[in-house]
Amino acid sequence: MSKERILIGLGIIGYIGAVFFVISLARVSPAQEPAKYVPAPPTKLLCFNSKTEELRESDSNLGCTTEEASLGGAPIEHGDVRPNGLNPTFAIRFQAAQAAAKKLGYRLQITSGFRSQNLQARLFADAVKKYGSEEEASKWVLPRDISHHPWGTAIDVNYPGDKVAVKWLEENGSRFGICRVYENEWWHFEPVIAPGGTCPKMAANALSSLESSPTGAEELN
Repeated sequence: MSKERILIGLGIIGYIGAVFFVISLARVSPAQEPAKYVPAPPTKLLCFNSKTEELRESDSNLGCTTEEASLGGAPIEHGDVRPNGLNPTFAIRFQAAQAAAKKLGYRLQITSGFRSQNLQARLFADAVKKYGSEEEASKWVLPRDISHHPWGTAIDVNYPGDKVAVKWLEENGSRFGICRVYENEWWHFEPVIAPGGTCPKMAANALSSLESSPTGAEELN
């Protein structure tokens, strides 16, 4: 047999061996399947039926029924567009708390909720006259661009009346995502946490909100 034929034969044998090697690798190491999507675990969700005044626990996957409204799953913050009423989710939170309080014999009423910017400006001007300076006034009433009332995310409850019922709201409001925020205003509440969360430490007065606002210095000057 010639040397040339031997080389050709060896080449064919090598090619066949390579083919079988690739096939064996394919059998031993199959192609990996794409990673499967694993959804995030559901979070707790409270649903309130305003007709029956029943509060029910659900989760973010199941949601609420068409007859119910969600209390939301996060602190409520205002958007960029000025509203014309109380934040709807905040309103539902208060209704749920109000219904729970009523079952225990407590009466909760919003005595001041959403305010127009013009009304807030008048209240601030009156406070300046009463307390003698914008700084002192801001401990009780904030300027129109800073206050959360014109944003629909602040309420005054039972002022100046029943403090006992409001004390119940202070102690139990966190279940509904409602917190008292100022030490000097027993009546003022805001939706600063998710339902079931822990209310933050109260500020001494409303002036702390003004001092932390990016436009606060301008309001006082």
